[in-house]
Amino acid sequence: MLLLLFCSAAGYAQKITVTGTVFDDQTQETMIGLIVKEKGTNNGSITDFDGNYTIQVEKNAILEFSYMGYETSEVAVKGRTKIDVRLKPADKILDELVVIGYGVQKKSDVTGSISSISGKDVNNTPVSSALQALQGRAAGVNIIQNSGAPGGGTTIKIRGTGTINDADPLYVVDGFIVDNIDHINPNDIENVEVFKDAASSAVYGSRAANGVVAITTKGGKEGKTTITYDGYVGISSPWKTIDVMGADDYALMQDYINGTQIYSIDGQMFMSKNEGGYYFDKDKYAILDTLHRNSCPNYWDAISRTGFKMSHGVSVSGGNDRTQYLASVSYFKENGIVKTSDYNRFNSRLNVKTKLAKWLTMTGNLLYTNENRDIVPEGGNSILKQALFYTPMEYLHDNKGYWYAENPLSVLDRNHQSMKRDRIDMNVMLDAKICKLLTYQFKASYYTVRQIDDNFTEVFGLNEDFVMPTSLAKVYKKQSNTDKWEINNLLTFMWRNDHHNVTILAGQTAEGYNLNWQEGNRAGTPSNESIYHYFSSAYTGDKVYGLNREWTAVGFIGRLNYSYNDIYLLQANVRADGSSKFAKGNKWGVFPSVSLGWKFTNEKFMEPVTRWLNNGKIRVGWGLLGNNRIDELARYTYLTSGYNYPFGLGNSTVYEGATATVLGNNDIVWEKNESYNIGADLYFFNNRLSFTAEYFNRKTTDMLLRVPTVSSAGLGESPMTNAGAVKNYGWEFDVKWRENVGDNWRYEVGFNLSWIKNKVTSLGTGNEPIYGAYLSENSIVDYVTKTAVGQPIGSFFGYVTDGIFQSYDEIRQSAQYEVGKNDFEQTTMPGDFRFKDLNGDNRITAEDRTYLGSPLPNFVFGIPLSVGYKNFDLTLFFQGQTGNKIFNVMDYYLYNAAEGNVYADIRGKHWSGQVEGQGRTFFPENLGASIPDLSNNDAPRNFRASDFFVQDGSYLRLKQLQLTWTVPAQCLKKLKISNLALSLTAYNLLTITGYDGLDPEVGKVSGTESNNLSMGVDYGNYPQARSFTFGVKLGI
Repeated sequence: MLLLLFCSAAGYAQKITVTGTVFDDQTQETMIGLIVKEKGTNNGSITDFDGNYTIQVEKNAILEFSYMGYETSEVAVKGRTKIDVRLKPADKILDELVVIGYGVQKKSDVTGSISSISGKDVNNTPVSSALQALQGRAAGVNIIQNSGAPGGGTTIKIRGTGTINDADPLYVVDGFIVDNIDHINPNDIENVEVFKDAASSAVYGSRAANGVVAITTKGGKEGKTTITYDGYVGISSPWKTIDVMGADDYALMQDYINGTQIYSIDGQMFMSKNEGGYYFDKDKYAILDTLHRNSCPNYWDAISRTGFKMSHGVSVSGGNDRTQYLASVSYFKENGIVKTSDYNRFNSRLNVKTKLAKWLTMTGNLLYTNENRDIVPEGGNSILKQALFYTPMEYLHDNKGYWYAENPLSVLDRNHQSMKRDRIDMNVMLDAKICKLLTYQFKASYYTVRQIDDNFTEVFGLNEDFVMPTSLAKVYKKQSNTDKWEINNLLTFMWRNDHHNVTILAGQTAEGYNLNWQEGNRAGTPSNESIYHYFSSAYTGDKVYGLNREWTAVGFIGRLNYSYNDIYLLQANVRADGSSKFAKGNKWGVFPSVSLGWKFTNEKFMEPVTRWLNNGKIRVGWGLLGNNRIDELARYTYLTSGYNYPFGLGNSTVYEGATATVLGNNDIVWEKNESYNIGADLYFFNNRLSFTAEYFNRKTTDMLLRVPTVSSAGLGESPMTNAGAVKNYGWEFDVKWRENVGDNWRYEVGFNLSWIKNKVTSLGTGNEPIYGAYLSENSIVDYVTKTAVGQPIGSFFGYVTDGIFQSYDEIRQSAQYEVGKNDFEQTTMPGDFRFKDLNGDNRITAEDRTYLGSPLPNFVFGIPLSVGYKNFDLTLFFQGQTGNKIFNVMDYYLYNAAEGNVYADIRGKHWSGQVEGQGRTFFPENLGASIPDLSNNDAPRNFRASDFFVQDGSYLRLKQLQLTWTVPAQCLKKLKISNLALSLTAYNLLTITGYDGLDPEVGKVSGTESNNLSMGVDYGNYPQARSFTFGVKLGI
């Protein structure tokens, strides 16, 4: 850790050195950033991340221990060299240290935009990923789970979507850049900082254009050895289900749409009619009775289950004044709410910090992670989509006992897709105190990841009758190896006097990354049994290919922090980065930033108001950041073999050749992100009320994208170029009130809100739009998202409905009328959608499509609430968003009788007009419906991509409700237990939304995680689960 020592020259002339640790008197946790001062002098120190301090004083000095939010304590030294102190909380806000790029800083001195999330908030959330625990905790940060499946991915956006490419932030763990943080055990996290503006992120330069998430993990503390257990067990279930038709209702609908009488007559099930009237027809009943005996009444119930999750972690920590250590192991397991969706992770971690000499400290971290995941089909082939719309009128098994068809149960039964991953992270830091004013830090890290993706595709009829050579099982395996190293050399100069405080950082960084992967396919195994799920079991169709990707980068860092009279603050950063991803002449990018702060409440003229306005700061910032998150081979031309060329005239000879399927571009340069912001931080009423407001404006230029080319170019993929610009701007607000009421009661109320707007301002020459999500359903064979100038990234695109035709007269007056055809020959009939003719050419064509809304929310918010009484604490956390749209693909299936099963209540929602000649006069009229009449085909394309599928995705979710009882210390003494806390937690307990899908939290489509062009398309995505857990925290 980097120890900030604010020592005056006089301080070094004293006789003894005093060390110690400062603790919170209530929680017994160490206190970071506490000011230790020799009374009556300017000699002082600040406690480090472990709560330790060192100060040189006279033998008879008096030490003052002050910490914002705590009562000040004075302790006489009396010749002692070690003094530990416990401070009692007061009604003030803590002025803790926060992590900044390559260092730490007092929160009150921060001039950039940084949100801090306590490790407690992360530790107390029963989730597998740290990112999930951060959802809704910070203003300006929008976190969306792409899938609720165990081990599923997460999308995070800081202050909007800055690019169509990868817009995820840069992840930094213990000062080192990593690719993601999903492998980290949330209980190992001490605190999280989110850098949201250029001023705070510019020191990372390269790849920091989308913000930075910096994580500090827990370390050992001086004192006796302590053993801590932290774990929970719980169950989970879907928070919502969708009802679809059973076999009887579905059979009645089939008679309705086909005009048949197989199962009913005139809408009456199992009935027939003769001269005497209606009578029960046992033959019709027998058809469905036979089906009931060999079918699935509800596929959703059949593929789902009660989920189970558990987490167990044990840590051992302790140390002396020279060496501190922490060792931990943890195991997380989750069985999802869909059968065969499982995930488990094992972590083991070691942290050691030791003083090699008085002037030299070494810190080392070692982490091993093992992950295993069983994966169910998602995206376009989502198993939940199949479970909802698959016909209920089909047998489960044939007369041999094998699966009758590709129903959802058979899909899961033969699902063998899995992922295994092993990862090792290691890093070391050396801190050398060269002299009073100068500190040198050497940092080195390395991580390696080995991942294996397996899939075995069973032959449907392998164990019975099958046809060669098409009926072959397929074995798939992909193995990837990732290695990354990083070396930093940092020099820090710190000087201060009564008026000036200066810190200068200079440094050099170097990184290297290598990814090599191979994947292969083989077909033809003797059986579907698990012992044959290997390449050696198959005999034909060999196909193996792979690639090696690597890049290197170097950077130079400079930063100045200056404070005058603790009133006027300045921070200036500059970073120069060179990347191998760009060609010679374009490799380097320079990224500067500057920010200013004014602590106006420290001005003398503000003294009259400081009784109620305790702290106030205004800050402004500007900066330029870079982004190089593109394919390492983006500047190269791809030559693909297998293309034949004829040479000669007449009877020419055909030779195998190669062609350029992707053109390279040596002229691409860094994508740039320029931003400015202005904010205010205010603390009122003895710091019980805090308020932060901030406006930001960021613009991405030279956006790296593949501009569409004409098909005649013969390219498989368009060349990469700098050809776009995107603007994001908005407001952030964060309010907190906390107070102790008497000796026993306490409470806290908070609210954070972000308003963000996104707009594409340029897409290069011609401003050609870029299409994203492509649907290949029968009536929707088209793109449904489109990125164009003047619109947000990935906006929905399609036709606009204008009610439902009630008669042939209305059809004849519309743009959908087919001239020269009789009414009964028209494709469009009464009961079909009317679409708006937006271009006025009296025809409905592709030119009538328009923008239908954005998947990006306007508002994102979080509401933390807590109340405590003695040893009981109740916390509630609400989270949500408004203003975003969702394209619900499931409505295409569940309102469309031509595709399969439908909503259970559709018979009361669809249009019915008793039109003569259709044989449907027995069905009650429903002319005011919003759903087209049911049909056995979609000839008029009622279900083409239109606003019918685009819904409001706003929601409010009670994310977490937790009751905790901390067992009183007097009850634990006899058991020799230092602390014990028991908790009950409900997660995703309540969701309020108007969206009719499984879950309004819809992120990126499976398989498109590397870009932002396909957000908000719901294929029946794996929903978030509601869970209930019981937790135990035990310290010995």
